[in-house]
Amino acid sequence: MKRLRIVMCALVLFGLCGKASAEVTVAVVNPLRLQSEAPQVASVRERVSREFASRQSRVAAQQEQIAQLEEKLLRDRADMSEDEAKSLQRDIRSRKLRLENAKEELASDQRLRLSEEMDRLRRVLSEVIAEVAKAENLDVVMESGVAWVSERADITDKVLARMRELNAESK
Repeated sequence: MKRLRIVMCALVLFGLCGKASAEVTVAVVNPLRLQSEAPQVASVRERVSREFASRQSRVAAQQEQIAQLEEKLLRDRADMSEDEAKSLQRDIRSRKLRLENAKEELASDQRLRLSEEMDRLRRVLSEVIAEVAKAENLDVVMESGVAWVSERADITDKVLARMRELNAESK
């Protein structure tokens, strides 16, 4: 936050220095919009989802097996000996614990993988922002900490358009 204030003060001072100094052009980009509307975001999510599909189906199969065992216990309990019923209950409890661990591990791995891919995408977004800024002859592009911005200074749409172009080129 301090850095943002310093940058803003510097920009104001540049603006107040008069005709002797060159004009500084500033633009703003909305990072939340970029991360939600860039077509690459959906591709990343889909790719990570496909990557973990087999593990998710194994977890679902485990869940189904537990449900079948619970149903068997309810249905056949009267016909089982006490030892058989206790053994089945222990088996169900053990399977439930393994299932919960598998679910947590899967969710953790999926979050980590998605985070890695989103970091890579953020680097691409930064490069595209710099590319658009150079094409527009901008001196400063701010991502956050702006209370208000005019449409003229907001380059989010231009960055999104370039991201769509890159997405179309990659297909």
